[in-house]
Amino acid sequence: MRRSAKVAALVLAAGTATLGAGPVSASGAPATAPLGDPSVEGSWTSPFTPAGPASRVIGVHTVLLYNGKVLTFGNLTPTVGYVYDPVTGTATETDPPADVECGGMTALEDGRILVVGGRGLKNTGINNITLFDPATLTWTAQPTASSRGRYYPTVTRLPDGEVLISGGNTTTGANNTDVDVYTPPPAGSNVGTIRNVGQHLGGLYPRQWVLPNGTVLEETSRKSAILDPATWTWTTLPAPITRHKSGFSAYLLPGPPSGSTVAAMVGGGDGTGTTAGAESMDAAVSPVSWNRLPSLPQSRAHMSPVILPDGSLLGVGGNSLGNFQQPQYSALQLVPGSSSWTTLASQVDRRGYHSSAVLLPDGTVFSAGDTGAGGGGIADEIFSPPYLFQGARPTVTAAPSQADHGASFTITTPDVNSRAVLMSPGAATHTTDFSGRHVELAVTDRSDTGMTVAVPSDTVALTGYYMLFLVSSTGVPSVASWIHIG
Repeated sequence: MRRSAKVAALVLAAGTATLGAGPVSASGAPATAPLGDPSVEGSWTSPFTPAGPASRVIGVHTVLLYNGKVLTFGNLTPTVGYVYDPVTGTATETDPPADVECGGMTALEDGRILVVGGRGLKNTGINNITLFDPATLTWTAQPTASSRGRYYPTVTRLPDGEVLISGGNTTTGANNTDVDVYTPPPAGSNVGTIRNVGQHLGGLYPRQWVLPNGTVLEETSRKSAILDPATWTWTTLPAPITRHKSGFSAYLLPGPPSGSTVAAMVGGGDGTGTTAGAESMDAAVSPVSWNRLPSLPQSRAHMSPVILPDGSLLGVGGNSLGNFQQPQYSALQLVPGSSSWTTLASQVDRRGYHSSAVLLPDGTVFSAGDTGAGGGGIADEIFSPPYLFQGARPTVTAAPSQADHGASFTITTPDVNSRAVLMSPGAATHTTDFSGRHVELAVTDRSDTGMTVAVPSDTVALTGYYMLFLVSSTGVPSVASWIHIG
Protein backbone atom coordinates (compact mmCIF):
# COMPACT_ATOMS: atom_id res chain seq x y z
CA MET A 1 0.00 0.00 0.00
CA ARG A 2 1.43 3.31 -1.04
CA ARG A 3 1.19 5.98 1.63
CA SER A 4 2.31 9.56 1.79
CA ALA A 5 5.55 10.35 3.59
CA LYS A 6 4.15 13.74 4.43
CA VAL A 7 0.48 14.38 5.17
CA ALA A 8 0.42 16.95 7.91
CA ALA A 9 0.68 20.58 6.92
CA LEU A 10 0.87 21.78 10.49
CA VAL A 11 2.28 20.32 13.69
CA LEU A 12 0.25 19.86 16.85
CA ALA A 13 1.64 21.60 19.88
CA ALA A 14 3.14 19.35 22.55
CA GLY A 15 1.62 19.16 25.98
CA THR A 16 0.16 15.71 26.57
CA ALA A 17 1.77 12.31 26.62
CA THR A 18 2.14 10.34 23.40
CA LEU A 19 0.68 6.85 23.73
CA GLY A 20 2.10 3.70 22.18
CA ALA A 21 1.09 2.88 18.61
CA GLY A 22 -0.08 -0.46 17.27
CA PRO A 23 1.91 -2.53 14.74
CA VAL A 24 3.05 -0.26 11.92
CA SER A 25 5.45 -0.36 9.00
CA ALA A 26 8.63 1.68 8.86
CA SER A 27 6.63 4.58 7.39
CA GLY A 28 4.20 4.56 10.33
CA ALA A 29 1.39 2.85 8.40
CA PRO A 30 -0.31 -0.25 9.82
CA ALA A 31 0.63 -3.56 8.22
CA THR A 32 -1.51 -4.58 5.23
CA ALA A 33 -3.82 -7.57 5.23
CA PRO A 34 -3.70 -8.77 1.60
CA LEU A 35 -7.01 -9.82 0.02
CA GLY A 36 -7.54 -10.66 -3.65
CA ASP A 37 -6.52 -8.22 -6.39
CA PRO A 38 -6.18 -4.78 -4.79
CA SER A 39 -6.58 -3.03 -8.15
CA VAL A 40 -10.12 -4.45 -8.23
CA GLU A 41 -11.06 -4.83 -4.57
CA GLY A 42 -8.77 -2.40 -2.77
CA SER A 43 -6.95 -3.49 0.38
CA TRP A 44 -7.47 -3.25 4.14
CA THR A 45 -4.77 -3.04 6.78
CA SER A 46 -4.85 -5.46 9.67
CA PRO A 47 -6.66 -4.04 12.72
CA PHE A 48 -4.41 -1.85 14.87
CA THR A 49 -4.73 0.12 18.09
CA PRO A 50 -3.07 3.56 17.76
CA ALA A 51 -3.28 4.24 21.49
CA GLY A 52 -2.12 0.77 22.47
CA PRO A 53 -4.01 -2.33 23.64
CA ALA A 54 -4.91 -0.72 26.98
CA SER A 55 -6.81 2.13 25.31
CA ARG A 56 -10.52 2.44 26.06
CA VAL A 57 -11.24 4.70 23.08
CA ILE A 58 -13.80 3.31 20.63
CA GLY A 59 -14.05 5.41 17.47
CA VAL A 60 -17.77 6.14 17.61
CA HIS A 61 -16.88 9.67 16.43
CA THR A 62 -14.07 10.42 13.97
CA VAL A 63 -13.02 13.87 12.75
CA LEU A 64 -10.25 14.65 10.26
CA LEU A 65 -8.35 17.72 11.45
CA TYR A 66 -6.79 20.40 9.23
CA ASN A 67 -3.32 18.97 9.86
CA GLY A 68 -4.09 15.51 8.52
CA LYS A 69 -4.45 13.98 11.97
CA VAL A 70 -7.58 12.27 13.24
CA LEU A 71 -9.58 13.05 16.37
CA THR A 72 -11.52 10.01 17.51
CA PHE A 73 -13.58 9.59 20.66
CA GLY A 74 -16.21 7.38 22.26
CA ASN A 75 -16.94 4.72 24.90
CA LEU A 76 -19.64 6.35 26.98
CA THR A 77 -18.89 7.32 30.58
CA PRO A 78 -16.53 9.03 30.72
CA THR A 79 -16.01 9.63 27.01
CA VAL A 80 -12.35 9.18 26.09
CA GLY A 81 -10.44 10.23 23.00
CA TYR A 82 -7.13 10.70 21.25
CA VAL A 83 -5.59 12.34 18.21
CA TYR A 84 -4.05 9.81 15.83
CA ASP A 85 -1.24 10.68 13.40
CA PRO A 86 -1.44 8.43 10.30
CA VAL A 87 2.11 9.39 9.32
CA THR A 88 3.84 8.26 12.52
CA GLY A 89 1.24 5.79 13.75
CA THR A 90 1.17 7.45 17.18
CA ALA A 91 -1.72 8.74 19.26
CA THR A 92 -1.97 11.53 21.81
CA GLU A 93 -4.63 11.30 24.48
CA THR A 94 -7.12 14.16 24.68
CA ASP A 95 -10.26 13.24 26.60
CA PRO A 96 -13.40 15.36 26.16
CA PRO A 97 -14.60 17.14 29.33
CA ALA A 98 -18.09 15.62 29.12
CA ASP A 99 -19.85 12.47 27.93
CA VAL A 100 -20.06 13.68 24.33
CA GLU A 101 -20.59 10.30 22.68
CA CYS A 102 -23.77 10.49 20.58
CA GLY A 103 -23.35 14.24 20.11
CA GLY A 104 -22.79 16.12 16.86
CA MET A 105 -19.65 17.84 15.63
CA THR A 106 -18.29 19.95 12.79
CA ALA A 107 -15.24 22.05 11.94
CA LEU A 108 -15.44 25.85 12.18
CA GLU A 109 -13.88 28.15 9.61
CA ASP A 110 -10.60 28.26 11.55
CA GLY A 111 -10.40 24.48 11.92
CA ARG A 112 -11.50 24.21 15.53
CA ILE A 113 -14.07 21.48 16.16
CA LEU A 114 -17.47 22.26 17.68
CA VAL A 115 -19.03 19.35 19.60
CA VAL A 116 -22.67 19.62 20.69
CA GLY A 117 -24.58 17.42 23.12
CA GLY A 118 -23.96 13.82 24.08
CA ARG A 119 -25.54 10.94 25.92
CA GLY A 120 -27.05 10.92 29.38
CA LEU A 121 -28.91 8.09 31.08
CA LYS A 122 -31.32 5.95 29.04
CA ASN A 123 -30.75 7.72 25.73
CA THR A 124 -31.35 11.22 27.03
CA GLY A 125 -29.31 14.26 26.00
CA ILE A 126 -26.80 16.32 27.93
CA ASN A 127 -26.60 20.10 27.99
CA ASN A 128 -23.09 20.51 26.65
CA ILE A 129 -21.33 22.50 23.92
CA THR A 130 -17.55 22.43 23.72
CA LEU A 131 -14.84 23.57 21.32
CA PHE A 132 -11.75 21.47 20.53
CA ASP A 133 -8.58 23.23 19.37
CA PRO A 134 -6.32 20.96 17.24
CA ALA A 135 -3.34 23.26 17.79
CA THR A 136 -3.35 22.90 21.58
CA LEU A 137 -5.43 19.71 22.07
CA THR A 138 -7.63 21.61 24.52
CA TRP A 139 -11.39 21.61 25.04
CA THR A 140 -13.20 24.86 25.95
CA ALA A 141 -16.77 24.97 27.30
CA GLN A 142 -19.25 27.08 25.31
CA PRO A 143 -22.58 28.64 26.31
CA THR A 144 -25.77 26.60 25.87
CA ALA A 145 -29.05 28.00 24.64
CA SER A 146 -31.19 26.23 27.20
CA SER A 147 -31.16 23.35 29.64
CA ARG A 148 -32.99 21.01 27.26
CA GLY A 149 -29.87 19.13 26.10
CA ARG A 150 -29.11 17.26 22.91
CA TYR A 151 -28.79 13.52 22.16
CA TYR A 152 -28.22 12.64 18.46
CA PRO A 153 -28.27 16.29 17.28
CA THR A 154 -27.09 17.57 13.92
CA VAL A 155 -24.66 20.47 13.53
CA THR A 156 -24.37 22.15 10.13
CA ARG A 157 -21.95 24.96 9.34
CA LEU A 158 -23.59 27.77 7.35
CA PRO A 159 -21.99 29.99 4.67
CA ASP A 160 -21.61 32.90 7.11
CA GLY A 161 -19.57 30.73 9.49
CA GLU A 162 -22.33 30.20 12.04
CA VAL A 163 -23.47 26.70 12.95
CA LEU A 164 -27.04 25.41 12.79
CA ILE A 165 -27.94 23.08 15.70
CA SER A 166 -31.12 21.00 15.48
CA GLY A 167 -32.69 17.65 16.26
CA GLY A 168 -31.96 15.13 18.98
CA ASN A 169 -33.52 14.33 22.33
CA THR A 170 -33.60 16.48 25.45
CA THR A 171 -32.43 15.66 28.96
CA THR A 172 -35.82 14.00 29.54
CA GLY A 173 -35.73 11.96 26.32
CA ALA A 174 -38.33 14.09 24.52
CA ASN A 175 -37.73 15.42 21.02
CA ASN A 176 -35.80 18.68 21.10
CA THR A 177 -37.65 21.00 18.73
CA ASP A 178 -35.40 24.01 19.33
CA VAL A 179 -33.43 25.31 16.36
CA ASP A 180 -30.34 27.10 17.64
CA VAL A 181 -27.50 28.93 15.95
CA TYR A 182 -23.97 29.05 17.34
CA THR A 183 -21.75 32.04 16.53
CA PRO A 184 -18.02 31.20 16.74
CA PRO A 185 -15.74 33.14 19.08
CA PRO A 186 -14.61 36.57 17.87
CA ALA A 187 -10.92 37.23 17.32
CA GLY A 188 -8.98 36.87 20.55
CA SER A 189 -11.64 34.79 22.28
CA ASN A 190 -12.27 31.09 22.83
CA VAL A 191 -15.97 31.38 23.65
CA GLY A 192 -18.79 31.88 21.17
CA THR A 193 -22.47 32.65 21.64
CA ILE A 194 -25.70 30.80 20.91
CA ARG A 195 -29.27 31.87 20.23
CA ASN A 196 -32.60 30.26 19.41
CA VAL A 197 -34.04 31.00 15.94
CA GLY A 198 -37.17 28.85 15.89
CA GLN A 199 -38.73 25.42 16.21
CA HIS A 200 -38.55 22.31 14.02
CA LEU A 201 -38.98 18.59 14.61
CA GLY A 202 -35.92 17.16 12.91
CA GLY A 203 -35.72 13.89 14.82
CA LEU A 204 -32.48 12.05 15.58
CA TYR A 205 -29.43 13.02 13.51
CA PRO A 206 -31.33 14.64 10.62
CA ARG A 207 -28.99 14.74 7.62
CA GLN A 208 -28.37 18.29 6.38
CA TRP A 209 -26.39 20.03 3.63
CA VAL A 210 -26.00 23.63 2.48
CA LEU A 211 -27.15 24.02 -1.12
CA PRO A 212 -25.70 26.41 -3.74
CA ASN A 213 -28.53 28.90 -3.17
CA GLY A 214 -27.68 29.12 0.54
CA THR A 215 -30.64 27.12 1.83
CA VAL A 216 -30.24 23.92 3.86
CA LEU A 217 -31.60 20.59 2.68
CA GLU A 218 -32.67 18.17 5.40
CA GLU A 219 -33.43 14.47 4.98
CA THR A 220 -34.81 12.05 7.55
CA SER A 221 -36.26 8.55 7.22
CA ARG A 222 -39.80 9.95 7.27
CA LYS A 223 -39.60 13.35 5.59
CA SER A 224 -37.44 16.01 3.99
CA ALA A 225 -37.43 19.79 4.21
CA ILE A 226 -35.65 22.98 3.17
CA LEU A 227 -34.56 25.68 5.64
CA ASP A 228 -34.15 29.27 4.50
CA PRO A 229 -31.59 30.86 6.88
CA ALA A 230 -32.68 34.33 5.76
CA THR A 231 -36.02 33.86 7.51
CA TRP A 232 -35.44 30.68 9.55
CA THR A 233 -38.51 29.13 7.92
CA TRP A 234 -38.88 25.50 6.82
CA THR A 235 -40.60 24.16 3.72
CA THR A 236 -41.74 20.52 3.76
CA LEU A 237 -40.68 18.33 0.82
CA PRO A 238 -41.87 14.86 -0.21
CA ALA A 239 -41.05 11.85 1.96
CA PRO A 240 -38.62 9.24 0.67
CA ILE A 241 -39.96 6.30 -1.36
CA THR A 242 -38.42 3.72 0.94
CA ARG A 243 -38.92 3.52 4.71
CA HIS A 244 -35.22 3.68 5.57
CA LYS A 245 -35.88 3.84 9.32
CA SER A 246 -32.83 4.62 11.47
CA GLY A 247 -29.32 3.66 10.49
CA PHE A 248 -29.48 4.86 6.87
CA SER A 249 -26.45 6.33 5.14
CA ALA A 250 -26.64 9.68 3.38
CA TYR A 251 -24.49 11.51 0.85
CA LEU A 252 -24.48 14.91 -0.84
CA LEU A 253 -23.65 13.63 -4.29
CA PRO A 254 -20.74 15.21 -6.18
CA GLY A 255 -21.89 17.84 -8.64
CA PRO A 256 -20.54 20.34 -11.18
CA PRO A 257 -18.38 23.35 -10.17
CA SER A 258 -21.60 25.28 -9.56
CA GLY A 259 -22.37 22.92 -6.69
CA SER A 260 -24.51 19.89 -5.95
CA THR A 261 -28.24 19.95 -5.27
CA VAL A 262 -28.65 16.17 -5.11
CA ALA A 263 -28.59 14.10 -1.90
CA ALA A 264 -28.99 10.37 -1.49
CA MET A 265 -30.33 8.00 1.17
CA VAL A 266 -28.94 4.45 1.18
CA GLY A 267 -29.98 1.38 3.16
CA GLY A 268 -31.01 1.67 6.79
CA GLY A 269 -33.12 -0.17 9.30
CA ASP A 270 -33.84 -0.87 12.94
CA GLY A 271 -34.59 -3.84 15.16
CA THR A 272 -37.48 -4.91 12.91
CA GLY A 273 -35.48 -5.18 9.70
CA THR A 274 -33.17 -3.48 7.21
CA THR A 275 -33.36 -2.38 3.58
CA ALA A 276 -31.10 -2.39 0.53
CA GLY A 277 -33.01 0.44 -1.08
CA ALA A 278 -31.30 3.62 -2.28
CA GLU A 279 -32.71 6.84 -3.70
CA SER A 280 -31.83 10.45 -4.38
CA MET A 281 -33.58 13.79 -4.49
CA ASP A 282 -32.64 16.87 -6.52
CA ALA A 283 -33.67 19.91 -4.49
CA ALA A 284 -33.29 22.19 -7.53
CA VAL A 285 -35.95 20.42 -9.61
CA SER A 286 -39.58 21.47 -9.32
CA PRO A 287 -41.60 19.66 -8.25
CA VAL A 288 -39.13 17.88 -5.99
CA SER A 289 -39.31 14.10 -6.20
CA TRP A 290 -37.32 11.04 -5.19
CA ASN A 291 -35.65 8.79 -7.76
CA ARG A 292 -34.40 5.25 -7.38
CA LEU A 293 -30.66 4.58 -7.21
CA PRO A 294 -29.03 1.15 -7.56
CA SER A 295 -29.90 -0.94 -4.52
CA LEU A 296 -27.19 -2.33 -2.28
CA PRO A 297 -26.26 -5.98 -2.98
CA GLN A 298 -27.64 -6.81 0.47
CA SER A 299 -29.64 -4.90 3.05
CA ARG A 300 -27.45 -2.85 5.39
CA ALA A 301 -27.93 -0.49 8.29
CA HIS A 302 -25.18 1.44 10.08
CA MET A 303 -22.95 1.63 6.98
CA SER A 304 -20.50 4.54 7.15
CA PRO A 305 -20.71 6.80 4.06
CA VAL A 306 -17.55 8.28 2.51
CA ILE A 307 -17.20 10.25 -0.73
CA LEU A 308 -13.92 9.55 -2.53
CA PRO A 309 -11.91 12.10 -4.56
CA ASP A 310 -12.89 10.39 -7.84
CA GLY A 311 -16.54 11.17 -7.06
CA SER A 312 -17.56 7.62 -6.20
CA LEU A 313 -19.52 6.68 -3.09
CA LEU A 314 -17.93 4.31 -0.59
CA GLY A 315 -19.87 2.39 2.04
CA VAL A 316 -17.93 0.90 4.95
CA GLY A 317 -19.26 -1.88 7.17
CA GLY A 318 -22.83 -2.13 8.35
CA ASN A 319 -25.03 -5.07 9.28
CA SER A 320 -28.28 -6.65 8.14
CA LEU A 321 -30.09 -7.19 11.44
CA GLY A 322 -30.50 -5.09 14.57
CA ASN A 323 -27.51 -3.07 15.69
CA PHE A 324 -24.81 -5.71 15.29
CA GLN A 325 -26.27 -8.94 13.89
CA GLN A 326 -25.48 -10.31 10.42
CA PRO A 327 -22.42 -8.09 9.89
CA GLN A 328 -21.32 -7.07 6.40
CA TYR A 329 -17.54 -6.94 6.18
CA SER A 330 -17.05 -6.00 2.53
CA ALA A 331 -16.86 -2.35 1.50
CA LEU A 332 -19.14 -1.17 -1.30
CA GLN A 333 -18.55 1.40 -4.04
CA LEU A 334 -20.94 3.14 -6.41
CA VAL A 335 -19.18 4.77 -9.35
CA PRO A 336 -21.08 7.71 -10.92
CA GLY A 337 -23.25 6.45 -13.77
CA SER A 338 -22.94 2.81 -12.72
CA SER A 339 -26.00 0.56 -12.58
CA SER A 340 -24.81 -1.34 -9.50
CA TRP A 341 -22.64 -1.18 -6.41
CA THR A 342 -19.26 -2.96 -6.59
CA THR A 343 -18.27 -5.27 -3.76
CA LEU A 344 -14.76 -4.48 -2.52
CA ALA A 345 -12.35 -6.09 -0.05
CA SER A 346 -13.58 -7.18 3.36
CA GLN A 347 -12.21 -5.76 6.56
CA VAL A 348 -11.43 -7.98 9.55
CA ASP A 349 -13.50 -6.33 12.26
CA ARG A 350 -17.24 -5.82 12.37
CA ARG A 351 -18.29 -2.18 11.94
CA GLY A 352 -21.96 -2.00 12.87
CA TYR A 353 -23.74 0.44 15.15
CA HIS A 354 -21.52 3.19 16.61
CA SER A 355 -18.91 3.04 13.84
CA SER A 356 -17.40 5.79 11.69
CA ALA A 357 -15.15 6.34 8.66
CA VAL A 358 -13.41 9.35 7.08
CA LEU A 359 -11.23 10.03 4.04
CA LEU A 360 -7.54 10.71 4.78
CA PRO A 361 -5.29 13.11 2.81
CA ASP A 362 -3.43 10.26 1.11
CA GLY A 363 -6.67 8.95 -0.41
CA THR A 364 -7.13 6.10 2.05
CA VAL A 365 -10.07 5.72 4.43
CA PHE A 366 -9.87 5.42 8.23
CA SER A 367 -12.47 3.06 9.76
CA ALA A 368 -13.23 2.79 13.48
CA GLY A 369 -15.87 1.98 16.06
CA ASP A 370 -18.60 -0.58 16.87
CA THR A 371 -19.33 -0.79 20.59
CA GLY A 372 -21.01 -4.19 20.60
CA ALA A 373 -19.46 -7.38 21.98
CA GLY A 374 -17.27 -8.93 19.29
CA GLY A 375 -17.10 -5.74 17.21
CA GLY A 376 -14.22 -3.51 16.23
CA GLY A 377 -14.00 -1.89 19.64
CA ILE A 378 -10.70 -0.08 20.21
CA ALA A 379 -9.12 -1.39 16.99
CA ASP A 380 -9.06 0.67 13.79
CA GLU A 381 -8.45 -0.23 10.13
CA ILE A 382 -7.41 1.70 7.03
CA PHE A 383 -8.72 1.00 3.52
CA SER A 384 -6.84 1.68 0.30
CA PRO A 385 -9.44 1.95 -2.49
CA PRO A 386 -8.74 0.27 -5.84
CA TYR A 387 -7.64 3.57 -7.38
CA LEU A 388 -4.41 3.43 -5.35
CA PHE A 389 -3.37 0.31 -7.29
CA GLN A 390 -4.30 1.46 -10.79
CA GLY A 391 -1.24 3.37 -11.95
CA ALA A 392 0.85 6.43 -11.19
CA ARG A 393 -0.68 9.13 -9.03
CA PRO A 394 -0.86 12.77 -10.16
CA THR A 395 1.44 15.11 -8.30
CA VAL A 396 0.77 18.54 -6.81
CA THR A 397 4.16 20.24 -7.10
CA ALA A 398 2.93 23.53 -5.67
CA ALA A 399 -0.37 25.09 -4.63
CA PRO A 400 -1.33 28.01 -2.40
CA SER A 401 -2.34 27.46 1.21
CA GLN A 402 -5.10 30.11 0.95
CA ALA A 403 -7.56 31.19 -1.74
CA ASP A 404 -10.59 33.49 -1.66
CA HIS A 405 -14.07 32.80 -2.95
CA GLY A 406 -14.51 34.01 -6.51
CA ALA A 407 -10.75 34.16 -7.10
CA SER A 408 -8.51 31.86 -9.12
CA PHE A 409 -5.30 30.08 -8.19
CA THR A 410 -2.64 28.08 -9.97
CA ILE A 411 -1.70 24.47 -9.29
CA THR A 412 1.79 23.55 -10.45
CA THR A 413 1.81 19.96 -11.66
CA PRO A 414 3.24 17.81 -14.45
CA ASP A 415 -0.19 16.17 -14.69
CA VAL A 416 -1.89 19.08 -16.42
CA ASN A 417 -4.84 17.09 -17.76
CA SER A 418 -6.06 16.08 -14.33
CA ARG A 419 -9.24 17.26 -12.64
CA ALA A 420 -9.00 19.31 -9.45
CA VAL A 421 -11.35 18.73 -6.52
CA LEU A 422 -11.73 20.01 -2.98
CA MET A 423 -12.68 17.54 -0.26
CA SER A 424 -13.82 18.91 3.09
CA PRO A 425 -12.51 17.03 6.13
CA GLY A 426 -15.02 14.50 7.41
CA ALA A 427 -16.75 14.59 10.81
CA ALA A 428 -18.43 11.21 11.01
CA THR A 429 -20.58 9.18 13.42
CA HIS A 430 -23.73 7.01 13.27
CA THR A 431 -23.83 6.79 9.42
CA THR A 432 -23.61 10.60 9.33
CA ASP A 433 -20.87 12.91 8.07
CA PHE A 434 -21.64 16.44 9.23
CA SER A 435 -18.91 18.00 7.05
CA GLY A 436 -18.24 15.74 4.05
CA ARG A 437 -18.37 17.62 0.74
CA HIS A 438 -16.90 17.02 -2.73
CA VAL A 439 -16.33 20.25 -4.70
CA GLU A 440 -15.34 20.05 -8.35
CA LEU A 441 -13.16 22.99 -9.41
CA ALA A 442 -13.58 24.61 -12.83
CA VAL A 443 -10.30 24.65 -14.75
CA THR A 444 -9.99 28.00 -16.54
CA ASP A 445 -6.55 27.51 -18.07
CA ARG A 446 -3.96 24.80 -18.64
CA SER A 447 -0.29 25.17 -19.48
CA ASP A 448 2.76 22.94 -19.75
CA THR A 449 3.45 23.40 -16.04
CA GLY A 450 0.04 23.38 -14.43
CA MET A 451 -3.52 24.64 -14.39
CA THR A 452 -5.56 27.58 -13.14
CA VAL A 453 -8.79 26.86 -11.28
CA ALA A 454 -11.67 29.04 -10.13
CA VAL A 455 -12.83 29.07 -6.52
CA PRO A 456 -16.63 28.76 -6.22
CA SER A 457 -18.91 30.74 -3.93
CA ASP A 458 -19.12 30.31 -0.18
CA THR A 459 -22.35 28.32 -0.54
CA VAL A 460 -20.58 25.71 -2.68
CA ALA A 461 -17.23 25.65 -0.85
CA LEU A 462 -17.97 26.82 2.68
CA THR A 463 -15.17 28.85 4.23
CA GLY A 464 -12.66 26.54 5.87
CA TYR A 465 -9.94 23.97 5.30
CA TYR A 466 -10.02 21.54 2.37
CA MET A 467 -7.95 18.77 0.89
CA LEU A 468 -6.99 19.69 -2.67
CA PHE A 469 -6.73 16.56 -4.83
CA LEU A 470 -5.79 16.15 -8.47
CA VAL A 471 -7.58 13.22 -10.10
CA SER A 472 -6.27 11.61 -13.28
CA SER A 473 -8.44 10.75 -16.28
CA THR A 474 -8.58 7.18 -14.97
CA GLY A 475 -9.71 8.26 -11.49
CA VAL A 476 -6.40 7.99 -9.64
CA PRO A 477 -6.01 10.77 -7.03
CA SER A 478 -2.90 12.60 -5.90
CA VAL A 479 -1.91 12.99 -2.30
CA ALA A 480 -3.85 16.04 -1.09
CA SER A 481 -2.46 19.48 -0.37
CA TRP A 482 -4.19 21.47 2.37
CA ILE A 483 -5.77 24.78 1.41
CA HIS A 484 -7.96 27.23 3.30
CA ILE A 485 -10.82 28.62 1.22
CA GLY A 486 -12.36 31.99 2.04
